[in-house]
Amino acid sequence: MPDYKRKHRSRFKSAPKVNKKRVKKKDYSSDIEMSPNGKKQQKMRVVKGKKLEQKRRFKGFFYVACILLVIFFAAQLIMPAGLFETVSNSVAVMGSGKYPLELDSGDTLNVISKGTYYYVLTDTKINAFSNSGKLIYSYAHGYENPVLKTSKTRALVFDQGGTEAVIFNLSGLKSDLNHEKEIINAAIGEDGSYAFVTSADNYAAAVSVYKKNNKLAFEWFSSEDMVNNIAISPNGKKIAVSTMSSAVGNYNSKISILNFKSADAEYTKEFQNNIIYELYAKTSRGFLVISENSCNFISWRGKMIREYKNEYTADMFRSSPSNSVMVFNRESDKTDNRIEIYSKNGKLKEKLEFKAIITDIQVKGGNIYCLSDTNVYILNDDGTVLRTATCGFGAQKIAVIGQNTVAVITDNLISEIKLK
Repeated sequence: MPDYKRKHRSRFKSAPKVNKKRVKKKDYSSDIEMSPNGKKQQKMRVVKGKKLEQKRRFKGFFYVACILLVIFFAAQLIMPAGLFETVSNSVAVMGSGKYPLELDSGDTLNVISKGTYYYVLTDTKINAFSNSGKLIYSYAHGYENPVLKTSKTRALVFDQGGTEAVIFNLSGLKSDLNHEKEIINAAIGEDGSYAFVTSADNYAAAVSVYKKNNKLAFEWFSSEDMVNNIAISPNGKKIAVSTMSSAVGNYNSKISILNFKSADAEYTKEFQNNIIYELYAKTSRGFLVISENSCNFISWRGKMIREYKNEYTADMFRSSPSNSVMVFNRESDKTDNRIEIYSKNGKLKEKLEFKAIITDIQVKGGNIYCLSDTNVYILNDDGTVLRTATCGFGAQKIAVIGQNTVAVITDNLISEIKLK
């Protein structure tokens, strides 16, 4: 029988190493996991709901809507008549025509340039042409004494002494108006509002202001003084009127600024022994007052006044989107002219002389375009002739259609003239 003896080991020595075989772990990844009913069990996964995605989309739409609203309201401030009307006018100008253009009329009465297009008022029609020669529209008014007033997007033609008027934009006729009383004068605002000065029972004159939608916004009556001019602020919230009275053989004039809350004027200014010829309001800061021997700029609050007097008599006034030009001359000598250029804010920018008859004048791009008998001139701000061209006989008006190009309008023809 074997002899088993217990081995004695020292407590200070470690036990002998035991070699163990490494057992590889079995890979169960390829095993098919079975559910209790014997079907293959699918792995668990987290399903995210659509709320987060919907929130992200909502935020995106919200930001885009806010940006569009800001752009829309900014456009409304810049374009008082509205974004859509401004865009439709821009579209109407697109296209081209060919000069010369025939006018079916007897007399050319007025031409107003609007940058990319211009109006031609004749004794029978109101026409709008693009600078490239495209006929935008033509309307036979049939008025005995037609007068043209314009804004950035619209044109008002009324029969002075009659009762009818029409309003256009470049897309066509907007309003056909018929007043009960005779029209003395009228105005159209940048926001599409318009006003009439008419005769009135028991009053010297009446002023009626209408919104863009043809609704009456304000009425004002002058008991003693005749109202001869009217202007509307660009935002359509105020009007300026000039009244005229006579005393001891002299004519005195007065300017009044009115809002639509009261019949009392916010501001008045008197012009002794002077007649107001025209009120021109195309800027939110104020308006120009053209009188017999001066040009004044008055703010809509009546706080800022600039006055420029002239020893000569006012003969002609023209405006452009950025500047206005005034011609003073001697009644006995129409070849002795003083030309003054005003900024939009009524500051006198330039003053120069021109020694020839001025048939018509325009200002654009810092230059002065002058029609004198059978010649057209381009003058710089000190009166130096930069370019010239011959236009022939019968020229009545001009419209600047390019940097060195003008449209010369006679009673029955519009020609394109390039100045060399």
